[in-house]
Amino acid sequence: MLLIVITVAASILLYAYVSGLMGRLQGVSVQQPYLEQVALDYYDWSGTSTCSPSITILCLTLRNVGVAKVTMSDFFIAGTRNTTGLTFGAGCNSPQRGVLAVQSSCVLTFPVPSGFTPTPGVAYNVKIVTKDGAILSYSCIAGQAA
Repeated sequence: MLLIVITVAASILLYAYVSGLMGRLQGVSVQQPYLEQVALDYYDWSGTSTCSPSITILCLTLRNVGVAKVTMSDFFIAGTRNTTGLTFGAGCNSPQRGVLAVQSSCVLTFPVPSGFTPTPGVAYNVKIVTKDGAILSYSCIAGQAA
């Protein structure tokens, strides 16, 4: 009876050791949740306002609803990266360009990338990637304000 108890205890210890070791060998680590959460309050892609004078300009009103500041680093429309012409309004410059402080909002003027022509009435996926790797994804319909 004593040998059975010792065998079961040794099996449990061996299983715990091997499962922890295998997890470390496979590079598994605990993923921390992103603290960056940004709501899209309003967008204007109508081509008829002062913010969006043409369909090639998208204006996003973003609000930080998370518990950490958000540093925006990459911008995409329909999978096409935009690297030029971004304009950060008041609130997106706290303390530097592209940083959205906690519980603040700002307007981001987002020109469509060169070579990309939006079709009015079609929804396009707009993604903003933060410095920490969080992906903020929104769907915006070209030719409309919502």
